[in-house]
Amino acid sequence: MSARARPSAEPPPPRSDETGGAVTLLVILMAPVFVLAAVTAAAVPQRIAAQASADSAAANLASLAAGWRDAQGRDHGGISWFPPECGPAPGRAADGAADALDADLQRACETLARSLLAGLGARGFDESAIAGFYSSAYTASAASTALSDTHRASLPCRAGGRAVIADAAHVALAADWGTRDWATARVWPDGITIRSEAIGRITLPAGDDSAEPPDCGALFDTVQHEGLPRLGDEALSFAETLPTRTAFGN
Repeated sequence: MSARARPSAEPPPPRSDETGGAVTLLVILMAPVFVLAAVTAAAVPQRIAAQASADSAAANLASLAAGWRDAQGRDHGGISWFPPECGPAPGRAADGAADALDADLQRACETLARSLLAGLGARGFDESAIAGFYSSAYTASAASTALSDTHRASLPCRAGGRAVIADAAHVALAADWGTRDWATARVWPDGITIRSEAIGRITLPAGDDSAEPPDCGALFDTVQHEGLPRLGDEALSFAETLPTRTAFGN
């Protein structure tokens, strides 16, 4: 009687399982998403820092415009030695007695312009594409109607406490940003234009006379627009009554 064949001890072939392939495909599909998220996480803080740098530059230029208008006695039109051009105002008559002072002012302006452009360039701005304007002095405004039912626009005005705003100037600037850094260029391939505005003021202590100036009201108020501080409606309406805006930059 022949011996019966014993069953094979070899394991059965593995069943087909597509789990591994699905995981691999998911990883391939999700990898670009993770990379984009990481790049965005790196780029967005740079964008916020760039906006802060532009805001600081606008504030410095506005203060300079207000101060130099007052010093030169120019209510509107061009003012001498303003960044970044740092040249004399058009039509300015030569004055031999002021030549030495003018040379000093030009050197100071050029130093300030280099510092300002270097600071913006360090934040990723294109230094060759920074432009903007500065306004007439606020005291040159022709506005004589009330901006609201309760406040009549005029300068000088009281800004709170004993501080009096004697005059002011409005500055706006715009600059191209985002093409120099690898991360920001991935998020904004064509770069973006960052804008900022500010009002520079000449503030004096209130006098001892009884004729107190009116309250400034909403003349310098700002509001949040798309997460950024911008002039409020009444402040913007007043700024738009100023006689001139002088362009600077490219």
